[in-house]
Amino acid sequence: MTDASNSGSISRYTAKPLTATASRFALVAIFSGALFVLILISLHLLQPEFDPTWRFISEYALGDYGWMMHMAFGLLAIAQISVAITIFPHIRTVSGYIGLVILGISAIGVLIAGIFVTDPISVGPDDATFSGSMHSIGAMLDYTPVAALLISLSLCRMDAWKPMKRVLLTSAVIAIVAMLVFVLQIPQNGQFGPEVLAGLFGRILILADIAWLIIVGIHAAKLGATK
Repeated sequence: MTDASNSGSISRYTAKPLTATASRFALVAIFSGALFVLILISLHLLQPEFDPTWRFISEYALGDYGWMMHMAFGLLAIAQISVAITIFPHIRTVSGYIGLVILGISAIGVLIAGIFVTDPISVGPDDATFSGSMHSIGAMLDYTPVAALLISLSLCRMDAWKPMKRVLLTSAVIAIVAMLVFVLQIPQNGQFGPEVLAGLFGRILILADIAWLIIVGIHAAKLGATK
């Protein structure tokens, strides 16, 4: 009876009003995520030599507009951190806190990936440079889809977030599926080519992550505006 009672009380949690600072971070998340997408689209146009079906977005850092890719990674990390700060007062479950930790680690990974330039896709794991290895380590720390699912499950138990339950969970599940499909595209021998669609599914994955971050940011901004 005690567990059932506790479960019921959790589902009826009333979210604390967002502070002015939290509302600003929500807007920062929206702006950073949207600007990331804009930069990524621009890089596809500016550097068409990187086939988007099998070349990773990280390789844009190798071209003449590499600074734009570095900026994009920074914006993604800012969006992740901003969302974490914004929703922290609304997290009430252990899984939600775990999700926040994973999101924070993901942001650190994205920053590392943004600082260190990747090796060309033709370079195998045995010939990787220090910068390329560090970039790969940073990329492997990014588990935003997992964080998105755990955080969404936690937020959906709050009255203020229940209207967003379907959208939050759907976007989080899409990100999880995109991550799994992307991982399945990675060849065991580390040799990539046009027949490996890792670039395409990698782009779908990153856009799914951004979509979730922006969705959370928009709803949080609305909550701040209506307090």
